[in-house]
Amino acid sequence: MLLRIISESGEHLISTYRHEYRSLMALIRDKLYPESFGECGGQGRCATCIVKLDATNEIPGRDRNEPATLAKIGVVDPAIRLSCQLQVDKALNNSTVYLVYDS
Repeated sequence: MLLRIISESGEHLISTYRHEYRSLMALIRDKLYPESFGECGGQGRCATCIVKLDATNEIPGRDRNEPATLAKIGVVDPAIRLSCQLQVDKALNNSTVYLVYDS
């Protein structure tokens, strides 16, 4: 599968296979090394791994800590997600993922 990730440093095409990483956050941390990304280690509590997805129709809805964490920072857009709560599977294949930085 192929992912296109857009970050402050540019566009990155990443080839991976289904479930190679436990989450999209783990893949991004391993491949791109963004500073201060995923500080809670995937618990869905810190909101430092926020991404925006180009398509959300096949992506499972928010669950666990994600809705509360995003509500705390005022996020209502369904395309904005915590990458730690997204599995690397066929729903993400050929997606464009934008890293959302806290400014």
